[in-house]
Amino acid sequence: MAGRPVEAARSLTAALDELDRAAGSAPSRERLELRCKTLITLALTEFMLSGVESASARLAEAEEVVDDLGDDRLRARLDYQRANIHGRVGDLASAWDGIEGAVRRLDAFTEQEQCSVHLSRGMLAFELLRPQEALDSFAEAARLAHDLGGAEQEFMARHNEGYAAYLLGDIPRSLAGMARAEELESDVFPGPARLDRAQVLLEAGLVKEAVEALHAGLASLEGDGHDQMRAEFELALARAHRLLGHLDLAAAAAASARETYGRIGATAWAAKARLVELLVDLDRQRRTRRGRDDLPPSKAVRGLVGVGDAAVALAAAATADELTETATELGDPELADSARVVAAQALLLAGDAAGANTRLLSLERVSTGSLSDELDAAVVTAMTLVATGDVAPARRILVRASRRLAAGQQGSASLDLRTARAVHGARLSELDLELAVPRGSASVLEALERWRSATDRLPSLGRPDDEQLASLTEQLRAVRGHLRGESDPTQVRELHDHASRLERQIRDRDWALSRDGGSGRPVPVRVREARELLGHLDRDLVWFFRHRGRIGAVGVVGGRATLRDLMPADRAAELAQRVRVDLRAAATHHLGPLAGAVWSSLRSSAAELDDALLRPWRSDRGLVVVTCPELSALPWALLPSMAGRPFTVALSLTSFARRAAASDAARSSGVHVSVGPSVPRASKEGRTIVGTWGAGARLAEPSRRDELVGALARPGVVHVAAHGTHQIESPLFSSLVLHDGPVFAHELQPTGVRADHVVLSACEVGLASARPGHESLGLALSLLSLGARSVVAAVSPVPDDVAATAMTRHHELLASGLPSDEALARAVAETDDVAAAFLNLGGQHRP
Repeated sequence: MAGRPVEAARSLTAALDELDRAAGSAPSRERLELRCKTLITLALTEFMLSGVESASARLAEAEEVVDDLGDDRLRARLDYQRANIHGRVGDLASAWDGIEGAVRRLDAFTEQEQCSVHLSRGMLAFELLRPQEALDSFAEAARLAHDLGGAEQEFMARHNEGYAAYLLGDIPRSLAGMARAEELESDVFPGPARLDRAQVLLEAGLVKEAVEALHAGLASLEGDGHDQMRAEFELALARAHRLLGHLDLAAAAAASARETYGRIGATAWAAKARLVELLVDLDRQRRTRRGRDDLPPSKAVRGLVGVGDAAVALAAAATADELTETATELGDPELADSARVVAAQALLLAGDAAGANTRLLSLERVSTGSLSDELDAAVVTAMTLVATGDVAPARRILVRASRRLAAGQQGSASLDLRTARAVHGARLSELDLELAVPRGSASVLEALERWRSATDRLPSLGRPDDEQLASLTEQLRAVRGHLRGESDPTQVRELHDHASRLERQIRDRDWALSRDGGSGRPVPVRVREARELLGHLDRDLVWFFRHRGRIGAVGVVGGRATLRDLMPADRAAELAQRVRVDLRAAATHHLGPLAGAVWSSLRSSAAELDDALLRPWRSDRGLVVVTCPELSALPWALLPSMAGRPFTVALSLTSFARRAAASDAARSSGVHVSVGPSVPRASKEGRTIVGTWGAGARLAEPSRRDELVGALARPGVVHVAAHGTHQIESPLFSSLVLHDGPVFAHELQPTGVRADHVVLSACEVGLASARPGHESLGLALSLLSLGARSVVAAVSPVPDDVAATAMTRHHELLASGLPSDEALARAVAETDDVAAAFLNLGGQHRP
């Protein structure tokens, strides 16, 4: 019926007509029972086709028969169908009454039907925030289904257990549960499961992946009778597009969902869609940021909220207030709280902080289990407190929210999941920075550390190997190998499509397995202790950040912290991009007469960046640099004041300190060298490095994946001279090409990385793809996130001869006792300028 409601309705109506014709003046009890059951079933099909009014009419007819017969077994079935329909339109209180009526008369159902009753009760219990009752129902449903050998119902029970974990905030467990359900062979209509999985991806911060899943789900809803589900897909799409900043797409999807919900009488769902429309309208207002002299909001709130058209914002608040009343009437406290939060945002935008505070004080503080909802409410509450002058409580909310984000990322061994979820803390971190800047350098440093440390933690170890993941990875390795040797455009396109499908399957499996390992916890290092370590290592720090359209920075120079406003952010991004483009051209093309112009452009851009970003600090010591997205992948050694100067590009101040302390404790002398195919100077480079280190050094040629993964899992120094690829869209598939195929970043997760110093003499594997929430992923960053103390990698192509010269010199200086940042700085200064693409990342390794 779920897949063909039109045919079902036609057949059921015909059955009713036949029963009425055959009944005569005094229908038998048997015929009345059959007529009642037919009406109960028809109610659901008519709901799917025509909405709640038609369904209610059929249920009323059925209830008359039940009352006449006084049959409790039929009443149980009527209660169950009523719960089903009321639940679909969002009338949760009526739905719960119906399902409890069915459960009280459970013996009216077959064992297979009892399984369905428990499944429905479980989902409704979670909607009503009764998690224990939901889990009990799902467990009973799974038991019954397994005993009966019902693959379809067991699929639904297992899948719903995964959905239950999502509602409890356990994303890794949720994805794992849904993956286990998918392994069961069943003919279940896939629409609801696809929608649930997309919702989990959205909560996980994998927004682009959620959009892809939602579009695929919509495409599978063929024919009539899927209005409710189509609207649910569109509502989820609206939320996803809004997170991505695609406001026109979000508005269109939300409006379409609202119209459909209204047509079928799903009042609560229509209210949810209308709330998303209001949020999109408010986002548009924030983008315009129309200043008004009669509104005096604090600079902190103005910087994040903006000041919009008061009439538009007040109208949005009024609509949200009406939706609060609707939700209260429907007995939906979660929806009511969501509407209050939207009303508060609108009133803040209109400059009515007192009104916003009144709405927030009315919150019932319903826990939805959704980290994104919780953090959204936290940022609105904090902004309202700031606007009303209660800054200290606002700061406390921000501190708690950062800890909540960190807690939400624990339990996952997947770098993909851990970095993606940071998107939900982006607005909070921006507000935290707004509040910190007026308080000075120490507060700014604490705020920056707070949010960066929420996702920077020790690696996860111990996740078991998985045969399915290994098989998929081997297939991808083979496809990538075929791609390198294929020239036919049609074949290349087909191989690319095959590789993309395999990458999606691998990511799915990675997410499902992430629960089995668990992420490491951040090791507490206080900012004060980290600053003291800088002095001990004779290093200064500059941490760049974007603030109100400009690049600012907090520096710790000579032990003293200073805050500076440096330059327009757009200009910084433009110059950094120009440096990267010019360096790529200089390294990869025979420029001939154009060489002078390219290098002139590059040096001009580098000099302007140097004057704005570095010279104001008047530091002549080694440097620790923490970058922002505008300055990512910048070859810092090309900036004039950085020539020959040791520096490290770190994830944060405390991250640098942790790695420095760990490196001092390790003091390992083992050296592993892998060299890949098709790199003319790789063999000579490898032999030279082994000769430099002597005893304890080993050259792996031909190179094998297992040997390199094993070497990275042990303390010591690892050098890889091989071609590398940075995957912009799928950074965990960035790779190094060895003799038995590519080694992907994601393959290092089960064993982790314990190497003290990793040198990647390969092109561009120092690049990283920025993700929403100020997180990035790439091969070098994956190595650091999985436990490497320090990594040397290039952010631009480097000719083989230049790379070999610079890297062998780096090892000579490292073996002589210099720390890694100083060894690299001297090696680069003694080589061709394009060697400036190599960066020392993460921490400082001291042999």
